[in-house]
Amino acid sequence: MERLTFNVGSSRSGPLVVSGRRTPQGTNMPAAGARFAAIKKKIAATRERYDWDYLWMLAFTALLFFRPQDHVKALEPLHLAELTAIAGLAAMAVRRLRSGQTIAKVNAEVIAVIMLGAVIVLTIPFSIWPGGSLAVFSDIYVKIILIFALMMSTITSPRRLRQMTWVMIIASGYIAGRGVVDYLRGVNLVEGDRLRGAIGGMFENPNDLALNLVTFLAPTLFIIIQDKKPSRRIFASLLAVLMLAATVATKSRSGFLGLIAMAFVVIYYTARMKPGVVFGVLVAGLLALPVMPSSFWNRMDSIMNAEEDPTGSRAARVRLLNQGVEVFADNPVTGIGAGQFQNYNAPGVIEKWRVTHNVWLQVASELGIFGLMVFFFLVVRAYSANFRTLRMLRIPRKRKNQPDPADPVAMTEEQRVIVDTNAKGMMAALVGWTVCSLFASVAFNWTFYYVLALAVAGREIVASRRTATITAPEPKTVPAPRLVRVHA
Repeated sequence: MERLTFNVGSSRSGPLVVSGRRTPQGTNMPAAGARFAAIKKKIAATRERYDWDYLWMLAFTALLFFRPQDHVKALEPLHLAELTAIAGLAAMAVRRLRSGQTIAKVNAEVIAVIMLGAVIVLTIPFSIWPGGSLAVFSDIYVKIILIFALMMSTITSPRRLRQMTWVMIIASGYIAGRGVVDYLRGVNLVEGDRLRGAIGGMFENPNDLALNLVTFLAPTLFIIIQDKKPSRRIFASLLAVLMLAATVATKSRSGFLGLIAMAFVVIYYTARMKPGVVFGVLVAGLLALPVMPSSFWNRMDSIMNAEEDPTGSRAARVRLLNQGVEVFADNPVTGIGAGQFQNYNAPGVIEKWRVTHNVWLQVASELGIFGLMVFFFLVVRAYSANFRTLRMLRIPRKRKNQPDPADPVAMTEEQRVIVDTNAKGMMAALVGWTVCSLFASVAFNWTFYYVLALAVAGREIVASRRTATITAPEPKTVPAPRLVRVHA
């Protein structure tokens, strides 16, 4: 007689997991799949640790967007935003130096932001008002450099990425809510019936307010579409309604164009995941059209019909565009100094004491060709960061007669959703910002640099998890069944 027995090692850990799929005990597990599964399990079990530099950075962002000093005048001389920024930078330096790292994380985007600041400084001697250009650097842009570097060094996990986004979304919803209340009360209005921001800074002007609301409405919409937690989706929906209503109340033509462009990006990504949601949104949009005030549509009509613009702002912007091109042509290398276009008063200037109302002409005319090149590089890097994040998150397709490919990124499903939502949200935000910026001078405002930081942070997080899967040590494999012939 003859019988067959199998020399199979026993396992107490239960069935094995390979890229989310269960395999029978005693079979060969692909080494890569086991490595990815082990890393995912380790990451999922790791408790988020909050460093002081990250917490100070969150506090700075809240102060920047909520601007409590505009409501409580006693807070204004305290310079709370500056104090939190200094505290965050000091904590970052201490933490990184203790761990043997450089003071701040350096990548191409950090270098480019610093280079743009260097261009501002180097063109100060050629400025038509050197003191004014120096003030732009010392009061605004140097803070942008420091906080951008702080964000690059502290937003290092999907949870932090989501928290930072939520801070800006809640702040935008708060500003939008106050704007809606003001509009209904008939206060904080300009040009008769256009809403301006209830707080100062980058939210005061109606067009700048619309730009910021359109920009941060984009990630809010993707949270509504993709987030797994119903409470967050409901809260985001309320904030989105407020932001949309406040944008309409600004009656900003640039905001309207940016909103349309941003919506197309949201629809594109959503149609690939949930086509039914797109249909529902389109129906809701059609039903909301009659609710829009007639004054809104009259102003939007002036985009194409100049006679519908009684204020003459449309014609004035055309003259400013021509004027910006002339200033750049006269000063192609050094420009006329950061923030100085509105002070340019050369012979033949028609529109005096006005900004360019175009971000590209603003940079070109004020910083020259080198500043324009660096700024263009930053905008391109912001877009490419989102594209690369989405590409790295994509799981390779299964080939014919081949096993299912392993997930190349060591992330849990929740972390993957967070980073994917961020990349799509920042992509739509960039499109909305880009369109709005064609009619606004916002090169030295915070909005773009926060979107850039979130886009790059998402890319860096995925890249680090992808690197971890490649460099992780090989785990021990379960021995394959061995056939033993036993003779009776």
